[in-house]
Amino acid sequence: MNQVADFKSLDWDSSFLGISTGMITRQNLTEIEIGNILEKMKMDGYHLVYYPAAYKIERTLVNRFNGIMADEKITFTKTIGKITRQETDDHIISYAHKNVSPELLDLAWESGIYSRFNVDPHFKNNEFRQLYKTWIERSVNREIAKDVLIYKDGPSIGGMITLGEKNNKGDIGLVAVAESARGKGIGKKLMTAAENAFRDMGYNEVQVVTQGVNVPAMNLYQSCGYTIDERLFYYHFWL
Repeated sequence: MNQVADFKSLDWDSSFLGISTGMITRQNLTEIEIGNILEKMKMDGYHLVYYPAAYKIERTLVNRFNGIMADEKITFTKTIGKITRQETDDHIISYAHKNVSPELLDLAWESGIYSRFNVDPHFKNNEFRQLYKTWIERSVNREIAKDVLIYKDGPSIGGMITLGEKNNKGDIGLVAVAESARGKGIGKKLMTAAENAFRDMGYNEVQVVTQGVNVPAMNLYQSCGYTIDERLFYYHFWL
């Protein structure tokens, strides 16, 4: 077994979290192989290891390496190329400012309440909030997003959605609707606007990722015609 090919260092995560962080990159490993890789990574000085597994790992192995299943990651996809275009709601506009408003920041945090960085109790230094603050800031500045759309009816932002690209597909990053604006179909309107924008950019397929416990998001994407493309169980091992 080629240990070097089985895992990699995550430089950005290591810098952001302040601890040596890596990821097991091979799928379809036996539990003995997972244990051997984790032992090797522990000897190499890794403090935190992610493993997006295709199946649930036995609790004995998880406990042995101080692990937690932090997320059931669901990837949804939809082909939009031949779907009849629906009009974008007039209340949805591109967020044109370079600075993140308090409302937009709150929506970014709301979009990530089921995030593995919020669920894992080992994170105790406000990592989740800082991570999503960085995410929305870099999206607004178009570093990691092609556009940020907001729903605005009056002075308040009722919802937002970020548009990017991944694996040659339109990629929806953050999605959230303000609590005061829920029940008005804003989530579906934002999804429609995103699909229109991606179609105009030339994308034939759109993907969006959420957590298995995020029932409202799961229901939204399925109601918009998205189907599950991949399901992974995301483990954190604290070595």
